[in-house]
Amino acid sequence: MKIFPITASILSETELCNFIREKYALSGEYHCKLFRTGVNHTYFISGEKGKFAIRVYCHKWRTKPEIEEELELLNILKENSLSVSYPIPDKEENLIQAINAPEGIRYAVLFSFAEGQKMRYMSNQTCYSIGSLMAKIHNITERKKVDRVSYNSEILLYQSYDLIKSFFDEDLYEMKYIKEISPLIARRFERSHLSENQCGIVHLDI
Repeated sequence: MKIFPITASILSETELCNFIREKYALSGEYHCKLFRTGVNHTYFISGEKGKFAIRVYCHKWRTKPEIEEELELLNILKENSLSVSYPIPDKEENLIQAINAPEGIRYAVLFSFAEGQKMRYMSNQTCYSIGSLMAKIHNITERKKVDRVSYNSEILLYQSYDLIKSFFDEDLYEMKYIKEISPLIARRFERSHLSENQCGIVHLDI
């Protein structure tokens, strides 16, 4: 019987644990547990040397150079004493692992574990602390660039519309509205001279 092709897989916790232990020379007993699936899959691995997070990128979601840029940024923030989870090098000083998954190559990175817990209700002091950390990230990255997508009206408006056409009928009211309003927003972008007034790295997902 023919094996049916897949677009996404969930890696075995046991095999991923063994893979990471070998690559990072982790001695002793370790346990790996899938924490969350999504655009990336997150696993937690814990043992004698502590607890770590493993991010497994989905196939073709990010290129290796794009991931390298992300990790470089995290290391810059770490070097500036910001409270961020940072990538851990393996025994050969590599930060990125390539895994031959059923759907194709998927990249994986081992990160330090960020201690803490989810908060349902945040106090004013907590919100202030989050805002303060975001400001520090902004100040450090304000004049820096990463070799990833630069957001402009072409990408945000026109390329996005072309991509969603494969999912939604162009006769839908919402699709017609997006198509109609996009040139107006693009002209507003041009008049505001955003490229001249603002620069730096945008996180997008705080």
